[in-house]
Amino acid sequence: MENKNNIKQESSGKLISELSRSAHIYFQHEFKEYHIGHAQLRTLFFIAHNEGKTQKEIGEYLNLDKSSVTSQLQILEKNGYIRREKSKVDARKQVINSTKKTHQILPSIKQVLNGWTESILEGFTEEERSEIFAFLKKMRSNARNKLISIQEPDKGNC
Repeated sequence: MENKNNIKQESSGKLISELSRSAHIYFQHEFKEYHIGHAQLRTLFFIAHNEGKTQKEIGEYLNLDKSSVTSQLQILEKNGYIRREKSKVDARKQVINSTKKTHQILPSIKQVLNGWTESILEGFTEEERSEIFAFLKKMRSNARNKLISIQEPDKGNC
């Protein structure tokens, strides 16, 4: 019988980190011509599908802090992918909208993203692919719940 100390310890965090880093490198290469980084992709997709949101709403949805959203929006605006406009509802607020340039590149970006997914899932059956996505979604939910638990004040010590 094998000693528990001799069994290689698996780390989901390490594997996820390695996959994330590989994706980052790949997308950095693929999107170089667009002057858009891996970090801005989710933000750009969200804006393109949710026109007229405020910076705060974008940050809340993407779970990003204010400085990260500001930085991403500056890059996207500088490269002509978004524009900030005064809200028609509340002139004190600015809303973020995508530009024609964004909608011209989205099909190419989606193709690269889909190609990456196909590459990392190569050799998996349809059933295994479904299971992988179900497991990943469950892990995402568990991670979100963990974050919520550490962000809530300790209710027992009031």
